[in-house]
Amino acid sequence: MWQRNAKFECYERREQTKERGWRWVRSLGTCLDGNMRTSRYEIDFLPEYTDEALLDELRRIAALLSPGEPLTKTALKQHSPRVSESTLRRRFGGWKEALVKAGLGHLYHGHPVSQKMKEQPARTLSNENLIAELKRVHASLGKPYLTREDFNRHSITSVEAVRSRFGSFPRGLELAGIPRPPRTHRRLTDAQFFENLANVWTQLGRAPEYREMSAPLSNIHYGRYKARWGTWRRALLAFVDWSKSESESGEAISEAPLPAPQSMPVTEKPRSEADCRDVRPGLRFRVFMRDRFRCVACGRSPATHLNIELHADHRRPVANGGKTTLENLQTLCQDCNLGKGRTLEW
Repeated sequence: MWQRNAKFECYERREQTKERGWRWVRSLGTCLDGNMRTSRYEIDFLPEYTDEALLDELRRIAALLSPGEPLTKTALKQHSPRVSESTLRRRFGGWKEALVKAGLGHLYHGHPVSQKMKEQPARTLSNENLIAELKRVHASLGKPYLTREDFNRHSITSVEAVRSRFGSFPRGLELAGIPRPPRTHRRLTDAQFFENLANVWTQLGRAPEYREMSAPLSNIHYGRYKARWGTWRRALLAFVDWSKSESESGEAISEAPLPAPQSMPVTEKPRSEADCRDVRPGLRFRVFMRDRFRCVACGRSPATHLNIELHADHRRPVANGGKTTLENLQTLCQDCNLGKGRTLEW
């Protein structure tokens, strides 16, 4: 355990946090309030980052694999959060070179190579022929527009060939006189972005990396977070501010009364958030974070057990005078919450 200094910046530069061996995205969870508080970090770094230490880590991961299973970058990410693939590439000149250096060259799987990549038909196509290929595929599909997926599936070449020749696939469509596909992204509010991020955070039990913000975990691609806030780090910081404001907001909530006859005026008394049964998303997230994204009754977590859904449950039920506050809320899985009923304590 380590006592944080209140002036410590939880969003220090990634380069500095790598040197310290901490992941800055994990530190965000301990800075939801501005006061000094006790933090708990998980050490996820090697004692030293010499060439031999990195190669030993590769050998350790290889020993965990099934016989005949290749050592891929995905396997590295699953079994070793202490070393990144980019570190090995920079140190040894490439992924294959790192495996060979560790004596694991036989576990190199290589890049998947399609028949199009082997033949590279775009090399023999002029600009006019490539535009004609765009028109041919578009006409054969009979659709009002041509998507990247359709072109890759039905063309003798690929979208990458169009992009490298004309700068972008939309530019190739423009030269071929083909309409662009309509934008399907719906306009989202900041709250929708943050609630999606809170769901992913809960599923992982930690702050997600931007590459993890994709299906099936996330309903919103990380590129849209970057487009909205500029960088993934800024999106996380905005999320923390939102979570803090959501949970600390205690303003009265007034509900619009139903129309009533003038002879019987109805006045609706404003209710505070603590008197409402529903738990706001920001407060729910702080409850989960306080309880480390685990059910306080059985200890299960979405990060370690499949099909586990966490609920923010009232310790003292609202019907018995309980309040919707951080102190009166606890994290329960759906099974424990349904089994609890209206008992005052679990």
